[in-house]
Amino acid sequence: MGLAGTLAGVVLNLNYEDLSEEVVNNAKLHILDGFGVGLHGSTLRPLFDPLIKILKDWGGNGTASVFGEKSGFPARYAAFLNSIIITASAYQETHRASIGHPYSPVMSAALAVGEEGAANGKDFIAAIVAGYEVFVRIAAAVNPSLLSRGIQTTGAIGPFGAAVACGKLIGLNKEQMKDAIAHAANLGGGALIEAHCARPYFAIQVGTNVEKGILAALLAKEGVVGCDTNLEGGSVNEKGFLQAYSDEYDVNIITKGLGERLGIQDTGFSFYLAASFSRTPIDATLALVKENGIGVKDIKSIKVKLTKTLYNFTQRKVFTAKQSAREAYYYIPFHIALVLLKGGVDSEMYTDDNLNDPEMRGLMEKVEFVEDPKLDEEFAKTQAVTTAIVELTTNGGKTYTKKLSHWKGDPENPATKEEVRDKFNRLASRVIKQHEVEKIMDLMDNLETVKNIQSLGELVRGPR
Repeated sequence: MGLAGTLAGVVLNLNYEDLSEEVVNNAKLHILDGFGVGLHGSTLRPLFDPLIKILKDWGGNGTASVFGEKSGFPARYAAFLNSIIITASAYQETHRASIGHPYSPVMSAALAVGEEGAANGKDFIAAIVAGYEVFVRIAAAVNPSLLSRGIQTTGAIGPFGAAVACGKLIGLNKEQMKDAIAHAANLGGGALIEAHCARPYFAIQVGTNVEKGILAALLAKEGVVGCDTNLEGGSVNEKGFLQAYSDEYDVNIITKGLGERLGIQDTGFSFYLAASFSRTPIDATLALVKENGIGVKDIKSIKVKLTKTLYNFTQRKVFTAKQSAREAYYYIPFHIALVLLKGGVDSEMYTDDNLNDPEMRGLMEKVEFVEDPKLDEEFAKTQAVTTAIVELTTNGGKTYTKKLSHWKGDPENPATKEEVRDKFNRLASRVIKQHEVEKIMDLMDNLETVKNIQSLGELVRGPR
């Protein structure tokens, strides 16, 4: 049996009744967080208006909801739009070992297909958990090699998560699910340069690949077969997805403990509006300052040591701090200066006034980031590509060091339910009315009792 068949056999058994209470509660928090991030992303309108116009011109009337948009769309279009809107917000969750963002493709596909098919809450939860499991394992198996090649993880792996989530909701059997995963292996891809250099950034590669994932499931449903070894490949002339998209991959990450410790449990939340590799340096810097009573004016320099993969992310010029431009999402000195001088990293802080403020600029110039080969050596053991070392030197000549692999919200440094709910409330209330915010949180607490998830989707469409 090929890898697609192995994965299919496991995810078909990930039904609501088979999930532990811990996994169900974890899934509810990720879905709630995803809704909040989607609503936050929708505040970047009119950025998405050209995409919405195109889809409406193509006949985009349907029952599936899009964050912040009054109109309903066919499932494939809603999934396309929502995955782009979610990805536009740097508040999205991150799976540490792969630097992938699962709920962008998985939840977008499950919500859209679930609304169109009037799915209940239990099936929606199971589809999300199954989609995460496949997305996370494949993403971790090919990274950091995939990122080093210049391929964007969420886009490239998106079809797998979307296909599985969709396949669960439309009732694929094992053979069909295997074919859906095999088709997904043919449909991925997406350049990292688009994610980091387009101004503004539309996340088109994520959106199109989520739509392809839905297509993969529908093809399988109609009996279109896929190659059983599309994932792992065969000889040099028959390279599969793993071989084609990475120089180094580990099949054991896909198969070991499959269906036991689930991928959704290893995916962390974000409480800073910043790229994932900034979160550990931010937390490490804050810890050094608080633990040692260091004032901002006492700081002479801050050196941030990163893995090679993440160091390569930081090599860019920052022209503007505006959210829609996205450049400053990737700039560690800006994030550290914001935290130390403004108390956080939130959307209203991404202004050109902050970026060009003399005090901010002075502190940013004290921050240096470098590559540390020792961190790459550790990656094979820890699977923590986001590990960072911060060395803070004071004007008095003392140097304090903090090594951190897990940011606040990561599974090893978990967020509480109250923290996730507070984040959702803060983000969602910028778009929808407070009574709708509270209704979503109540529905999410009792998601397994929801008869039709359209009741959830309709609440995120924004003011009508």
